[in-house]
Amino acid sequence: MEVTSNKTFQVSADIDSVWTVLNEAEKVVVCVPGAQLTETIDEDHFKGKVTIKIGPVTAKFNGKVEFTLRDGANYEMAMEGKGADISGKGGATMKMSLSLKALETNTEVTCKMTVSITGRIAQFGARMIEAVNNKLFDQFIQNFSNLLAQENGETDSEFISTEAEPVKAASLVGSVIMSELKKKFGKKVELRSEERRVGKECRSRWSPYH
Repeated sequence: MEVTSNKTFQVSADIDSVWTVLNEAEKVVVCVPGAQLTETIDEDHFKGKVTIKIGPVTAKFNGKVEFTLRDGANYEMAMEGKGADISGKGGATMKMSLSLKALETNTEVTCKMTVSITGRIAQFGARMIEAVNNKLFDQFIQNFSNLLAQENGETDSEFISTEAEPVKAASLVGSVIMSELKKKFGKKVELRSEERRVGKECRSRWSPYH
């Protein structure tokens, strides 16, 4: 089961500051929900573990991460990771490439990540894995942005959670279905959804028990 995600986002920091933080694995890894760095082998090789939760299913992976490219002149980076489910019933691989572009006051980050999963998590299907991957990716972006803000002295608050929030399978299934319906029927689906919401509010308002 393989899924690929592409994200482009901006952070409030200059390009050199962003590049410096990205090269500090012990800081970046904890921005990934559910990830933990357990050992630094050398400047390009690390050991760690990742926990992924989808509904009632929890998978814990132990593995290694390697920087395969660090081009400071062009602000490009790539890494690969491999891990095995500690239950012995599956595994995961990850490949990520990343590039930076200097803007007037911010830095644009373009990232591509391909994840391949086997075992219990794979039973949910490609669409579900993609939805989970996007959710974790969005959490990483938020954590990374907060990390840069703290590095720049813009905040003193705690911001990083090293545990991934449980992903509710039912709500993800619903969001995937709604996404497909919107692609096919467009605005009609949004209108019907709004009608149902208003109808529920009216029934609740006029309920004799309200």
